[in-house]
Amino acid sequence: MNIESVTLENFRSAEAACLHFDAGVNLLYGDNAAGKTNVLEAIYFFARGKSFRAARESDLVRFGAEGCAIDIAFTRRGNRETLGYRYFDGARQRTRNGVKMPVRETLGVFCAVLFCPDHLSIIKRTPAERREFLNAAMAQTSPAYVAALGRHKKLLENKNALLRREDGFDAALMESYNEELAAVSAEILTARRAYLARLGESVRRTVAEISGGREDAQIEYKCDIPAEKSRVEDVINSYRDLFRANLAREAAAKTSLFGVQRDDLIFYVNGREARQFASQGQQRSVALALKLGEGEILAAEIGEEPVYLLDDVLGELDEARKSYILSRTGGRQLIVTACEKNDYDALTGVKKIHACGGQYTEDR
Repeated sequence: MNIESVTLENFRSAEAACLHFDAGVNLLYGDNAAGKTNVLEAIYFFARGKSFRAARESDLVRFGAEGCAIDIAFTRRGNRETLGYRYFDGARQRTRNGVKMPVRETLGVFCAVLFCPDHLSIIKRTPAERREFLNAAMAQTSPAYVAALGRHKKLLENKNALLRREDGFDAALMESYNEELAAVSAEILTARRAYLARLGESVRRTVAEISGGREDAQIEYKCDIPAEKSRVEDVINSYRDLFRANLAREAAAKTSLFGVQRDDLIFYVNGREARQFASQGQQRSVALALKLGEGEILAAEIGEEPVYLLDDVLGELDEARKSYILSRTGGRQLIVTACEKNDYDALTGVKKIHACGGQYTEDR
C-alpha cells in the first residue's frame, strides 16, 4: 500500500497544499511549528478515522476559515483509490472514490502505522493511553472491534448516568445494562487477548534482535477476568458475576468500578516490570517493537505493507535503535518528519519536502 498524494484545504496551518510522495522514504523537514506533523495527522486521519491530536474536529480548521477538507490518493492491492473528508459548519462528510460513506465503511481501506514521540514513553504513560494505543492498532484490522467499543462506550455512559441518580436506580434497568455490558466486554477482552498474543511474539523477537539476544520482553494484559477464563461464554459469565457482586460498591461510588475501560498493559524486560526497572533505552526498545509489531500484524492481515508515518522519532533514538529501524525500510513506504534535511542522508533515494508556514516545496 502506498499513498500517492494528500491535498489539504484550510487544514491546520495550510490554506491550500498538495503533496506528492514516492514509494520509498519521504522526508518532511523544516523548523518546529512549520506544519510537518499536520501532514501526518491528515494522512493518519483516514487510517484511524479521527485525529490523533485534536479532541474536536473544529480544531482541525485553519483559524478564520469556515471549514476544512482533506483528500488522499493511494494504491491498495494495485488499485488506485481515493478517500475524502469535509468538515464545514459542524457537518462532516466522508467519501470513498467520490461516493459518500459513513466512517465505519472507510476504516481499514487505507492502513498506516503512526510512530510519534509520545509512543516512546508509552511504558510510563497512563493506562488510558496504553488502551488507546491498543484500540488504535486493532481498529484498522477489525471493524467489529470498533463497533464493540462504540457499543461499550454507550452502555457504560448509560450505566454511569443511572448510578448517579440521586433518587436511586431502577434495578431491572441496571440488570439489563450489566447483562449487555457483560456480553460486549467479553467480545472486547477476547479480541484484545488474541491480538496481544500475536503482538507479544513480535515484540519479543524484535527486542531480542535490537539487544543482540540480551533482553527478553513480555506483555501482560491486566484485567478483571483470570487468564484461564478463555471461552467467550465463560468470560461473559465472569463479567456478569463480577458486576452483580459489586453493584453495592458501584452504587456507593456512583460510577462503574470494573470492566475493560479500566484494563492495562504491563511490560516486562528480563522478567522485571519495565515501568519501574527498565532503563530508558530498554523502554524505547519495547516501544519501537510495539509499533513495528503493529505494522507486522497489519501487513499480515491486509496482504501488503501499510504506510509508515514517523513523526520526529529518529532524533529521540540512540544510534543502535535508529540503525535498526532504518535497516527495515526496504519494501515499505515511509513518510517521516525531521528538523534537518540531512537526517536521512544514510539512505539513498529519499524524497525531500520542505515545510514552512503551512506551505510545502519539493527539493529539486
